[in-house]
Amino acid sequence: MAAQTMIRLCAVLLLAACALPAPVPVAARLSQQALKVDLSNGTVCSAPLQGAAPWEGDLPACALHFLVTPTAAGHPVRLAFDAMITALRAGDLVAPMADITLTDAGGQSYHFASPVGTDP
Repeated sequence: MAAQTMIRLCAVLLLAACALPAPVPVAARLSQQALKVDLSNGTVCSAPLQGAAPWEGDLPACALHFLVTPTAAGHPVRLAFDAMITALRAGDLVAPMADITLTDAGGQSYHFASPVGTDP
């Protein structure tokens, strides 16, 4: 009797686990060196940004593809600010202005902007 109850309990738990939604990106943060993505289940994934922008790659631990496209080219105030920060050698303190697109295996895209608080 106890074995049958355990089997039923395991079956219910297995079905409940299958019903959980897949985690989705809830935030993306960009630095001069890396992209970090927070998922709805608390997982944090990151990828180094290497070479010249735009940056593109995969976050295998999160099953996501990313594309980071800089957006500062048309903002003269931001360009002047970036030049000043670079001259002070404090570039790591300021997040690059960019659009961040994350795409999951099913083709669903999620859009974020850097720095946080700007429109994607």
